[in-house]
Amino acid sequence: YARLMRADFVRKLGQAVSAMSAAVIVYATLRPNLSTDIADDSLLHFMLFFPLGMGGALWMAQLDPTLQKKARLGILIVALFFAAATEIAQGPIEGRTPSLSDFFADAAGAGLGLLAGGWVASRARRSGN
Repeated sequence: YARLMRADFVRKLGQAVSAMSAAVIVYATLRPNLSTDIADDSLLHFMLFFPLGMGGALWMAQLDPTLQKKARLGILIVALFFAAATEIAQGPIEGRTPSLSDFFADAAGAGLGLLAGGWVASRARRSGN
């Protein structure tokens, strides 16, 4: 019972982090960019997508480890589609332009977030606390 509760808490945390992260990504990437102070915003893109990947991995905390790995692949694919969609959607927005380097920063953030979240999820599942 204690193991389920711990993994259940981590799963709920992952759901909350994923939802909030997706909302912040949409707001940050699809509003008009009125400032041109940032020459290379790759770090920002990385930081936006890291919690999305981490939240997605935490969401799978209750799954068997083999299923967690498969689920993380699915989450990565969804995150990559989300990254591509936000870049493409920037085309008609004033002050925004789609960028391949931003997409790669998004992908790196989501990927490393998945790794970090997967590590936490596996610890929660094993500890049972």
